[in-house]
Amino acid sequence: MKRRILTLLLTLVMVLSLLPGTALAVNDSSAPAVTYADLADINGTALVPDGAGENTELTVADAVRALLLWTGMTEQQLGSFPDDYLAQARSMGMIDTDTDADAPCTLAAYRQMKAVADQMYDALHADKLQPLYMNGMAQPIFPYTTGEVTEGYSNDESDIIRYCVYVETNYDTDDDGKLDLVKAVVQIPRAAMEGNYKAATIYEARPYITGCNSSMNPGKNLGSEGYDISKLYSQPAARVPAGTATTADAAATANSSDWYYWNPYEQMYDYEDLNWYDYYLVRGFAVVECGGLGTKGSDGFETCGTDLEIDAFKCVIEWLHGDRVAYTDKTSNVAISADWSSGKIGMTGRSYAGTTQFGLATTGVAGLETIVPVAGIASWYEYTNSQGISTNSLVNYSERLGWYCNGRYLDPDDYATIAEKYGNYMYQIQQDQLKSNGDYSEHWATRDYTLDAENIKCPALIVHGLNDDNVRTKEFDLMYQAYQKAGVNVKLLLHQDAHLTPSYPAGNLEFYIDGESYNNVLNRWFSHYLCGVENGAENMAAVTAQSNVDASVWNTYDSWTTDESIALSNADDTGTTTINSDYSTQGINRRNWQNALTAGSTDVSAMYTMDVDADTVIKGSVAVSFTASADNYDAPETTSPRGTVDHDNYVGEETNALDHDNYVGAASADGAVTVSLPDGADLIDRDALMVSAMLVDIAPEGTTFPAYNTQGSYVPKTITAGGAWMGGGLNNYDYAELNATDVSYKIIARGWMDLCNPGAGYDSASAGTKVALKVGENHDYTIYLQPNLYTVKEGHKLALVIYTYEPGKANYSQDYQITLENASVSAEIPVDKIPAVPALPFTDVPADTELYAAVKWAYFSAPKITVGVTETTFAPASTCTRAEVVTFLYRLAGEPDVSGTALPFTDVAEDAYYTDAVKWAAANGVTAGTSATTFSPNDTCTRAQAVTLLYNAAGAPAVSDTVSFADVAADAYYADAVAWAAANGVTVGTSATTFSPDDACTRGQIVACSTAATRRPEQDTENHPKKRQRPLRMQWALVFCTDGLPFEDHAGSSLARCGACLTTS
Repeated sequence: MKRRILTLLLTLVMVLSLLPGTALAVNDSSAPAVTYADLADINGTALVPDGAGENTELTVADAVRALLLWTGMTEQQLGSFPDDYLAQARSMGMIDTDTDADAPCTLAAYRQMKAVADQMYDALHADKLQPLYMNGMAQPIFPYTTGEVTEGYSNDESDIIRYCVYVETNYDTDDDGKLDLVKAVVQIPRAAMEGNYKAATIYEARPYITGCNSSMNPGKNLGSEGYDISKLYSQPAARVPAGTATTADAAATANSSDWYYWNPYEQMYDYEDLNWYDYYLVRGFAVVECGGLGTKGSDGFETCGTDLEIDAFKCVIEWLHGDRVAYTDKTSNVAISADWSSGKIGMTGRSYAGTTQFGLATTGVAGLETIVPVAGIASWYEYTNSQGISTNSLVNYSERLGWYCNGRYLDPDDYATIAEKYGNYMYQIQQDQLKSNGDYSEHWATRDYTLDAENIKCPALIVHGLNDDNVRTKEFDLMYQAYQKAGVNVKLLLHQDAHLTPSYPAGNLEFYIDGESYNNVLNRWFSHYLCGVENGAENMAAVTAQSNVDASVWNTYDSWTTDESIALSNADDTGTTTINSDYSTQGINRRNWQNALTAGSTDVSAMYTMDVDADTVIKGSVAVSFTASADNYDAPETTSPRGTVDHDNYVGEETNALDHDNYVGAASADGAVTVSLPDGADLIDRDALMVSAMLVDIAPEGTTFPAYNTQGSYVPKTITAGGAWMGGGLNNYDYAELNATDVSYKIIARGWMDLCNPGAGYDSASAGTKVALKVGENHDYTIYLQPNLYTVKEGHKLALVIYTYEPGKANYSQDYQITLENASVSAEIPVDKIPAVPALPFTDVPADTELYAAVKWAYFSAPKITVGVTETTFAPASTCTRAEVVTFLYRLAGEPDVSGTALPFTDVAEDAYYTDAVKWAAANGVTAGTSATTFSPNDTCTRAQAVTLLYNAAGAPAVSDTVSFADVAADAYYADAVAWAAANGVTVGTSATTFSPDDACTRGQIVACSTAATRRPEQDTENHPKKRQRPLRMQWALVFCTDGLPFEDHAGSSLARCGACLTTS
């Protein structure tokens, strides 16, 4: 701990103005605090809490509580005091993030807060309860009642009205002679049903929600006959309504068993997303959820992403917009309209739900105003394939996911009506996938939404994890390109987690985006696009991305695309390199392949490297080009069998060759048979031979760096229970912060391609053709790696690794080899400049000095370490007091909790801004004060005191060297500290023989000179959830200039050799 403190101190030792924060601009600490008696005079009434009296003075937190209760919000809605009350006040703009809630609240400050609260008072006392927008967001003023009730649910007693409708679609996919109906669950605040306002809708379209099967393996449910896909598109006559019903009518007969029931296969209650959007319900939005075709309660076939699935989900939007009929049930033909709907619909959701909304955006359906897809799929081909090769261990995936989401199976009587037909449909699409064998085909075209990009009309905020290896990053790039083609406003929000939503209800987790909760970010977005709130949401940066260097930093970019690139080239090598697929002999498997292939070239991989001379931001997809030929490879006889599943070819019955993955019959429950490849098979008889590439960030030898690595599909996290406010009396989510892992390498991006498909490019449809490979015949290839936004630090190496197949993504019963023409190997790496930090506002800190970088870091830290002495001056010539020094050190350490820690010094007041810092420093041995009972907080800090603080923070290590400075006595309290500093290159003194221990240190003389360093975040679960992680480890050079020269006079000198400076690094 002390060593960490030292490195923190070396960042900006004792530079700064450490002025205590202010609650409000008008909260003058010299003015008297407001009392409950004052509140009664101002408000006409005041609720005095237990333990307080009329003359009790209020803190800001007390004033917030009094005002919120005065507005008419209930204690149940407000939650726990003080945290939830303060979060509500921040949401309204009554106070800001930096407001000191424990400070006395003056009358002026109270009046300022009340002016804000008046808006909520008016809303809650109006004749009709309607949505309230403050601070650019909808506020949680609507009462809430859960719908997770197995028996006895009644809309008469619920603040949220729930019921189901059955929307008529355009097709009869299950061939029963009637247009399919899809079930949708509707949740709306009671005020909307009662006609107080027309509600905007948050819509999730997701097949999982009605309940899934226990396995993706259809087993005996898989048919054995083909199915005519065109039958799915039949269009019989529409139903004729036999009557109409209102929302109130439907609500009166609603039964919670329609949306809350036990699924024995998953061992959970469905709908699983019933309460996922409660955040929006208490803010006045409606919430509609639909599982779609083939799910429980709906008609039709679950077709796994087809245009038919999207069209059915579109019909629900048309109903919400007033353009389509829905019914109260599946048999009575009683029509019902969305009489509460404003006709404005926004969508969000993760994975499959992120996929459907992008598909819906490409239909151009009226009423869909915006989408926020999270980890969504733009082209289903890219989900399990890449440039002509399947990247799933099974080529046939669609029928397996379709079966898994086939919720009709949960109702045996219902499923019996489609069992035979649906089994044959699954068999048909299985065979279609095996036949295409990783190539793009009609099966994938009907699941490729990018083909209809020109229809897009609604703006999008696309959210994706840069470490997502489930729905890979190419999907968000394809979405972005589609939006660019359509010319419609689109933003990217990229985080360092994997396949996770920054607000993850299933895990009760919430992330913060640059200091603001993800839900609040979406609140602003939906409030703007669905409700017309002018909050500037449309003007957010084109790209907002979490840094891979420090997760507390979010960078912004004007565009996702870049015209700049660097090249990793091997042009000088005229030889060849041959790699093979015999991983078994190398002892390489799916658990260790990353370590093995990133350590250097092997028999199964070729590595090409380049030095990184400056911090480099990679942004986009790396294009890896090479010329190569292929051949069969005879592995040593000792090679062990690789199993029965083969990732090889389907070339037709006449060749008697392998059917890809061997799923060609019904010899087992899964329809698998084992086929052996004949010895000496011709290369021309082979298909789907994978070639892979990856770009790797490699640390200097013997060192590590922090990275956000997935464990499976999960990045480790620190959790603060209940740390993310939801509002409206809802249970808070847990606040999650990503944890970095120290690594010696990080795989930045990977890509895969079929050697038999050299013409396959970035576009999915380009992978529709193949060539017959011949031994020794070269082809030109370009593998496009998965896009990323990644900073590589100076001094690292970038390594390009080309290898055969990736363990876990393919298997081969006969090995093969690839011969690379070394001179042809290159990687075009798209790059962007390091994101610019805004300029300092201080006119007395020149931008061309070393001082500027140090002050800039401190000023733009979050929360700020320094704010200057005024808005425009830093005052580098002012001296630093001991109180300022210790407070700065405390802030760098993350302001750890010191409750219960004794204060040993009598000259430190309990309410001083630096009290906690002094307690912490004394308890950790950083300072012993100027005497046993005094700290002397207002004394100027000397060079001797500064070096002693450094020494103590380092743990006061043993010193073997003697003091080399004539002005440092051997028995001085700081002698060991100076000796240690000199021995470790911390100081060179003010001259060859002097240290000048009694000289004062000014703010400008004590400053960090360079930021040559790596930083890693330190998690602190006891800090406020919005507080960013503090840098834990940095190498900074500090200069204590004492020669009287202006700091800028040293700008051109070698600071490490400056005789007038104490330098540490």
